[in-house]
Amino acid sequence: MGKNRMWVLGATLSIVVIVAAGWFIGISPQLAVAASTNSERNSVMAANARNEILLAKLKHDYQNIDALKSEVSTLQESVPTSADISSFVTELNTLANARKVTLKSITVSDAKPYTPAIQETKAGTASAPQTNPQITSKNFVIIPVQIGITGDYGKVLDFVNDVQQGQRLFLVSALSSMGATNAKGIKGSPTITGGSQKVDSSITGFIYVLLG
Repeated sequence: MGKNRMWVLGATLSIVVIVAAGWFIGISPQLAVAASTNSERNSVMAANARNEILLAKLKHDYQNIDALKSEVSTLQESVPTSADISSFVTELNTLANARKVTLKSITVSDAKPYTPAIQETKAGTASAPQTNPQITSKNFVIIPVQIGITGDYGKVLDFVNDVQQGQRLFLVSALSSMGATNAKGIKGSPTITGGSQKVDSSITGFIYVLLG
């Protein structure tokens, strides 16, 4: 009985050792590989899902590519990559002729780099300017422009509105008017309500350049 029991215990121990060795040597690594494979598969599926969303957006954008190109072209005309003063002057003459007013002078000052305006909070402390980080003093240029114009007060105001809505972005910062000088050299008084009184007006503003 003693020998049989020893054989039984030895056989049992051998079986346990074999099973344990099979687990650590064979089954456990395979399970780890399977878990890693599942993790990689989930990552690939998530990436595919993101790519499908991006692809759908690209397809949608491509369907509107002509409209996007047109929008980019309009923006480039509004804020060109060079000063292109001659085109701006041509536009001013066209608008003036349409409103039947006379351009007397156009003064273009030296360009200067863009500087974001510092805003103040309600507490009176300065806050960071709200601006696009891609717009900097190195690539965005401001050009001061002063326009002298003569015409009926109401038409001058219409011209100012047209300039602000024109092809080239023009921000008006100041407008002043006084009665135009008549044939006898006498200045009249501008009609504030927009009548037919002739006025000499000065429009001050800015055009912009976004360097490429």
